[in-house]
Amino acid sequence: MLKELFEYGVRKAIDWYFRVRSPQALLIAGGTGLLLAVIAGPPLIELVLRMGFGAVPEQYRGFAETLNGLKVSAMAIASLMILSGILLIFLKRSDDKSAISSKRVLVVEARGLRLDKGTPLLAALGEEFAGQKVETLIDLCNREDGKALEPSVAISEIETGYKVVQQNKKSMSAADLKVVYGGLAPVPFTFLMGVLFDDEGEIITYDWDRTVDGWRALSDDDDGAQFTVEGMDGEIEGTEAVVAISYSYPVSDDAISNTFAMPVVRLTLDGLSSDAHWSQAKQSRLAQQFFEVVKQLSAKGIKRIHLVLAAPNSVVFTFGRRYDKRNLPAVSVYQFEGGDVRTYPWSIAMPVSDTDRANVSTAPDRNVE
Repeated sequence: MLKELFEYGVRKAIDWYFRVRSPQALLIAGGTGLLLAVIAGPPLIELVLRMGFGAVPEQYRGFAETLNGLKVSAMAIASLMILSGILLIFLKRSDDKSAISSKRVLVVEARGLRLDKGTPLLAALGEEFAGQKVETLIDLCNREDGKALEPSVAISEIETGYKVVQQNKKSMSAADLKVVYGGLAPVPFTFLMGVLFDDEGEIITYDWDRTVDGWRALSDDDDGAQFTVEGMDGEIEGTEAVVAISYSYPVSDDAISNTFAMPVVRLTLDGLSSDAHWSQAKQSRLAQQFFEVVKQLSAKGIKRIHLVLAAPNSVVFTFGRRYDKRNLPAVSVYQFEGGDVRTYPWSIAMPVSDTDRANVSTAPDRNVE
């Protein structure tokens, strides 16, 4: 036990002695040590000599007078070292504040499913987001809890919020800028935000964790789960197709059949779960798999995708960002309404392919071939 304590103490002493110190810390430590040596050194030496020899030897007295003559100069040097170290600390803090003030964090929060504001996304950001925080709130709620704005009005709100973010980004260096997104909004609105923010560079995405009732970053590891793809074998009749993505919940056959009469391609996540989306790497990988499926559909002659998703908000946003605006087919993203005659009564046609601006449309005629 004593041996272990001794070895531990030696290791800590070595670590302390050889650890990297800042210049200001070295100046303050060195100046303090010199000051203590000047003030306490001679009396301590005399005490040791008296204890060892019974009196202070005459030879030491001449040495002590020499030390006393240097005392004022040594104290001046020690004081200068300490003051210089303190000054460097203040200068460094000033530089740090200047660096932080030049940085900006654009926080985009979309609210569209409830009136209760809960904890704002801005308040959930940690110390790693240093800099001036600029919040853009895209409020898609109406006065009735659990409902969102009329789709056409919501589109205008989303486009306005996007323009505000673009305006805030002007004159900012990419190295000094971070964009953070989090939202709780209907699927078509969230996908539209993803499509619009596609060209905004890196975006750090948060999602609402219902188990802790708070925002959470997508920081988990990729578990390797894939989509199982059905409906891609052989030729596909017509120029339109449904793509049904089951990520958190299964998209039922009845929900599709009471709205659409066209070929259906299914992407079903292995280990279907509403809590399997906390990895940004996983989301990006699955978004690429989705992209490849749509690209294959385009090669088969499909001109418009009717997209239905059962997925968390952050997944929908990521998939919207990945959708190629120029080279993939037109896409309409549908809203789920379980109590309606048609489970997917309306959609938003995204501003991709030959569609210049997002617009609202009702479900297609079930006789579409």
